[in-house]
Amino acid sequence: MTEPPEKRETREQFGKVAARYRTSIDHTDPDDRKILISWLSLSPSHVVLDVATGGGHTAAAFAKLVRKVVASDLTPEMLREARILARERGLGNVGFVAADAECLPFPTSSFDRVVCRIAPHHFPDVRAAISEFVRVARQGGQVGIIDSVVPEDPALDSFMNGIERLRDSSHVRSYNLDEWVSFLKEAGLLLLHVSCAWKEHQFPEWVSRTGKPEAVQREVEEMFLSASPRVREFFRLRAEGGRVVSYSDEKGIFVGRKM
Repeated sequence: MTEPPEKRETREQFGKVAARYRTSIDHTDPDDRKILISWLSLSPSHVVLDVATGGGHTAAAFAKLVRKVVASDLTPEMLREARILARERGLGNVGFVAADAECLPFPTSSFDRVVCRIAPHHFPDVRAAISEFVRVARQGGQVGIIDSVVPEDPALDSFMNGIERLRDSSHVRSYNLDEWVSFLKEAGLLLLHVSCAWKEHQFPEWVSRTGKPEAVQREVEEMFLSASPRVREFFRLRAEGGRVVSYSDEKGIFVGRKM
């Protein structure tokens, strides 16, 4: 089967900058993971799948609490970085599998818990991915997802998704809470928890992480600086001396049980 070009482009893009995601401030920040972990009712006997593991931070956090974690990612270079992280932390119960989130290479009902953090906005078909998460979870197992969410306000939604697409060509869409709830229910999950948590992004690190040319990074910055007062206020923009220092967005945290 011929690979869709967007999958190849995503793998190539992240392959070039994979090491940045292992050390990224945004991805190492444990706050949203702690909320997710608190709702997943983990047991030392559990086997967990971490989809789109990136630098491996979520897999590493769960590995300390369960019997085994399988970390999967579309990009081999990301798996390399996740292996480095696991080795640095002395974790011997993490396995690594190259896998497309929308077509997972695991048997049905293989995992007690399936998690995915800060990745679904890259998936061309987020419904297909969630369906796969549910398929590989055991009956009564739980699926936990963290991802960027946008407000229901169309102008704020359009602004942030436009910013993200300029900064990161693999960005497909950040969804609002209602869209997420609909996706999860359609996939057959009984929702146990839905919440949002604000996350502050240090702009220089955030805008450079995807490896875009400096001209594109500056264009992203100008979009923030020239945004309406309403946009600047909502996304908590901080600027000094005509440069963006930081902005904040919301991460949706979702936990559902496979019925």
